[in-house]
Amino acid sequence: MSFRITLLLLILAISGPVSAEPEDLGSVLERIIQVYGGEENVRKLDNVIQEWSVVALMGNRHGTDTRSVQLPGQLKVALIYAHKQETRVLKGDSGYVIFRDRIPTIAKDMQRDAMQLQLMRLYSPLALRDRIEDLSMAEQEGFLYLTLRENGLRADYVVNTEHWRIEKVVGTMSINGHEMNFLTEYSEFKVVDGVLVHHRENKFAGKTNTAILNLNKITIDAQFDDDTFSPGISDDSADGKGTDPLIAT
Repeated sequence: MSFRITLLLLILAISGPVSAEPEDLGSVLERIIQVYGGEENVRKLDNVIQEWSVVALMGNRHGTDTRSVQLPGQLKVALIYAHKQETRVLKGDSGYVIFRDRIPTIAKDMQRDAMQLQLMRLYSPLALRDRIEDLSMAEQEGFLYLTLRENGLRADYVVNTEHWRIEKVVGTMSINGHEMNFLTEYSEFKVVDGVLVHHRENKFAGKTNTAILNLNKITIDAQFDDDTFSPGISDDSADGKGTDPLIAT
């Protein structure tokens, strides 16, 4: 073997391959699940209550945002400000809106889509693995994008491959025939009861920064009453007044 060939083989052995085969989607999800605490711990996020303080940047309104989640398809969000209180409930394909202590009303399509998109954003890595047949994966600018499509909605989970955490979620829905993107940035990750949890959210509707939220309390593996996601229903449709889909998504 010539010296030139020997030298070339030595260089290749030291430097390694120029590009490695990308991991498949299943392997990526397993890696993320382990970073978030492992399957047993992450499964606790199927039933969770999150209590947030929120600053709505348009109008500098301060309030609270309490989310109750019971997967696979139930969500309750209570938004409370000084002069406004609104509760939204998603139960499967049905959505409801409650203003203060008024009778619950059936959500309009856009309101229901906003609730569904928020529920998708709250899916844990394990919940994403459960939906792997509806997921696709792509790499862009050093991040992995896991794309989930459900009921005409789209959520892109942006994974930082340095830490294998989901650091952004981009939700896409149609509003008056036009696609609108809702970006939520996650930061301040901490372990709670064995599960990695972000404690800060920064929200955008399109390019507009709409809200900043800080996590005050989280109850993992929560227990819910039978009627938590079953409000009394009015026959009237919600009129949409006072709703704030930009915060909900």
